[in-house]
Amino acid sequence: MFTLATLCKRIFVCCLCFLPALFSAAQEEPVPFGQFLIAEMDLKECPFDKSADAVVLLDQAVAGYDDQYKLITDHRVRIKVLKQKGVEQGNVVIPYYSANGYEYLINISAVVITPGENGSISTSVLDEKQIFNRKVSSLYSTYTFALPNVKVGSIIDYKYQSIKRRFANVRRWEFQSDLPVMTSSFELAPMANSEFAYSVHKSAEYPIQIVPDKANGKYRFVMHDIPGLRNEVYTASTESFLQRVNFQFASYTDYYGKQSYMSTWDELTKDLLLDESFGSQANKNLSGSPLIKELPSTFSPTEKLKAIYDYVRSNFVWNGINSKYCEDGVKSVLEKKKGTTGDINLLLVALLKSAGLDAYPLLASERDNGRIDTTYSFLDQFNKVVALVNCEGRQYVLDGSNGRTPFFMVPSDLLNTAAYLVEKKRGRFVYFTNLPHRLSEGVMLAGSVTKDGELRGSAVVESRDYAKLQKEARYKSDTTRYRDALLKRNSFLKIDSFSVEGLKNDSLALRQETGFHYALKKSGDYYLLNANLFTGFAENPFTTQYRFTDIDFGAKFSSTVTGTFELPANFTTEPLPQNKKLVSPDRSMSISRIIEKRDNILYFKLIILIDREAYKADEYDTVKAFFNEMVDLLNEPVLLKSN
Repeated sequence: MFTLATLCKRIFVCCLCFLPALFSAAQEEPVPFGQFLIAEMDLKECPFDKSADAVVLLDQAVAGYDDQYKLITDHRVRIKVLKQKGVEQGNVVIPYYSANGYEYLINISAVVITPGENGSISTSVLDEKQIFNRKVSSLYSTYTFALPNVKVGSIIDYKYQSIKRRFANVRRWEFQSDLPVMTSSFELAPMANSEFAYSVHKSAEYPIQIVPDKANGKYRFVMHDIPGLRNEVYTASTESFLQRVNFQFASYTDYYGKQSYMSTWDELTKDLLLDESFGSQANKNLSGSPLIKELPSTFSPTEKLKAIYDYVRSNFVWNGINSKYCEDGVKSVLEKKKGTTGDINLLLVALLKSAGLDAYPLLASERDNGRIDTTYSFLDQFNKVVALVNCEGRQYVLDGSNGRTPFFMVPSDLLNTAAYLVEKKRGRFVYFTNLPHRLSEGVMLAGSVTKDGELRGSAVVESRDYAKLQKEARYKSDTTRYRDALLKRNSFLKIDSFSVEGLKNDSLALRQETGFHYALKKSGDYYLLNANLFTGFAENPFTTQYRFTDIDFGAKFSSTVTGTFELPANFTTEPLPQNKKLVSPDRSMSISRIIEKRDNILYFKLIILIDREAYKADEYDTVKAFFNEMVDLLNEPVLLKSN
């Protein structure tokens, strides 16, 4: 942890090694707004990210304060369009935190510089009438505008000023985006007598320049040539892998002395428990509510827990907003039966406590919100609060705003994350890894091959634990789309029937039964029977050459596929594919295949196991190679010959 008050001393040590680079960075000046360099116009591709559709030439922010101690930040973005798809960058969306007038934007302007024929250059200026302000939620609004005359080769240059009510709300700067970035710069001019703490999160191969301007009381953070961080398969959140610097207002010194705003985890716990919208609500006595009074006296603690949780998740409606607080009080939420995650889950904690259970609020960061840094007590790392209950020797994590998850499972959006238990004497981190429940699937195939080479059969797919939660959510949200997705993955099949069972019982598997038929592929005198049906692994999902983010499956995975196929009397089999087992170098991934023929019946069994929830990005080549071998094994056909 650094503070800007002590930064000069630490930077001096760096200067012994990087003095020329620091002087160079300090003297850099961006291209004036609305102008361009010949080198920028000649740029045809990003040299360090050649597949990019566009490249950010400059992403710059300068943050300071006014005489009312508001945070004033001037933003500027310059983008070069490289390919036709990059033209979409001309549709600009700028979000801001508009709740209670906390932030507003002014001085929005934009210019498009476009090359024409015979070396001509045209400049198009954004019409202020084409800038639209729209509220997207109770917390956020956006300014949007579509820039004119954006083409391949154009340079987009826009800027705006953000004004926030409090200077202390400097949170983080992201050097990286889904587009490659040539230069990203954040400059902070703290108020006199104030201190900020900061933490840098970046990959070792991308250097950062931290440039102090002691004379003017400013500090600048600069990074260059950062490849785009795009969505990759099996990634929980790109947020955790962005090159970034986080800030926390640490202290302010005035006539009365130094006031500290940077707390330890213990201090944060104490503050939250005293907060009227957090600890006071979690500890509210609701023993007089009908729900608690009507709990049968014969119920065990676990039965009480389940009854209260099931009541909340079935009768309360989440309004779509994640929160860590209950602003209007849990009694109000109890009446309205609607609210944020903070409203519903602090109410849930209060109800559980009122029933005599050992329950606490748990600060959580969902998978798509990014990982938390446990070193620093930055409250803004967390995006919601849930409930943790110790009951009869087990620990339960409950989210009353999530109606899908049974009480005995950790919610899916918390898998492979860390959370913080807000408890006066036992505040600690809770890690959701190595859990007992898996992504578990069972596929049972049965069918017969006709003498004309058509397979007619049925498949029963039983999804359990997290596999059930995933599929159940997709099925309930759009039944038709779910069925279409099933067909897409097995596009050669003709579906005769489809049904789903087990939706209303937490303890039962989700059972999907499909009747199908299809003509076997034919090569010369041979028919090809492929048993790789409904596994989800017809192709290797890992296809890119490089990987920036960790591979996150969420939970451990297991799948068993069994099948019997009856062959007609006029069919014979060539030598069957060998019984085989593949195991990854670290032995965490394996697939085994057993296949045999008895009389005219073909029997087979496949077992796929992935015994780790996640793999580091530098293990990508190993995972990719194993999946290549696994898919090849799954797709190896049985050769049938008609006599």
